[in-house]
Amino acid sequence: MKCYTLLKKEYQIMRNIVKKLPEIKNSCADIFNLVKMNMHSNILVTAIKLKIFDHLTESVSAETVAEKLQFHAGNTELVLNVLAGMEIIQKKNGLFSNSGKSAEFLVSTMPEYLGSFFLHIHKWHEQFGSNLETLIKNGPPDKKDGDMADGSAWAESARLSAAYHYCGPTRYITKIISSFPEFSSMKKMLDLGGGTGIYTISILSAHPVMKGVVFEQPPVAAVTREFIRLYDAEDRISIIEGDYITDPIGDSYDLIFASATLNFFKDRFDDLFKKVYNALKPGGIFVTHQDGITDERTKPVYRLSDFLSAEMNGIDFLIPQGLIADSMMKSGFKSVRSITTQSDFGDMDIDIGRK
Repeated sequence: MKCYTLLKKEYQIMRNIVKKLPEIKNSCADIFNLVKMNMHSNILVTAIKLKIFDHLTESVSAETVAEKLQFHAGNTELVLNVLAGMEIIQKKNGLFSNSGKSAEFLVSTMPEYLGSFFLHIHKWHEQFGSNLETLIKNGPPDKKDGDMADGSAWAESARLSAAYHYCGPTRYITKIISSFPEFSSMKKMLDLGGGTGIYTISILSAHPVMKGVVFEQPPVAAVTREFIRLYDAEDRISIIEGDYITDPIGDSYDLIFASATLNFFKDRFDDLFKKVYNALKPGGIFVTHQDGITDERTKPVYRLSDFLSAEMNGIDFLIPQGLIADSMMKSGFKSVRSITTQSDFGDMDIDIGRK
């Protein structure tokens, strides 16, 4: 009887023991923040669409902003509080105003306005996101995305990207190229797939006499002409229309430049770079500005996500780091120097080949 009583007590004690919680070894903060990121993105994009930043050029109350835009005052203030918490705008003594970055990039009347570009990128990622599950389950569609060959889509993309180029890579590209010892003696440059021509305009602005040629497909070339006129560069920049893989690109260039346009032809680099080599004068320089994928195709992650839509639709876009430099050397360039640049828009590789 005593033995039975002891066993009963031990069984009761075991039943009362609380099971231990899992031992946590890592922080989930990064994952949690990624999940929440879409909410922040939606708030920012909505504020851009509603042109809220246009009404924060001076310190104002939420009620004033809401009254001007005929919005709900309480909900307007709630959104402004979040934007201030995200450090996109400022709040002081109950009044809201633009920060330096929102004043420059998110006010629609500013020449550096990036709002339309941000909306374009957001819409593109949103559309891809809605189709992501299907692509993971079923793989690429039998028919490739028709937009890739749509000239009008590329023209609109070029126009929207102009401010991005101006606010981001154009400045450091111009700084690097203008630092070349050969720069002062250069007379003629070519920009392959130059879009709006912003890179050419910037590089020529650092040189007193050099002339420029922008090579583009016809629908985009119409946009190029708009920007050449806008920056009073008609006397120094001309345009060649066509496909730079199959069509003549001209000759006697001191400098040939290509930015974010080589992804379409990564399997034809040797032929293309030989063509570029032949179009350069002796001592001429070929500069490329492209993504360089590293770490077993896992870095830089923002480049991977940028191209994920194309890749999952069966288009091999990613350029491994070193591929361009290797192909330049095989095409006859006597030396190649490679640089990885860091900017507000992420890392990019610059490869500099000298003939």
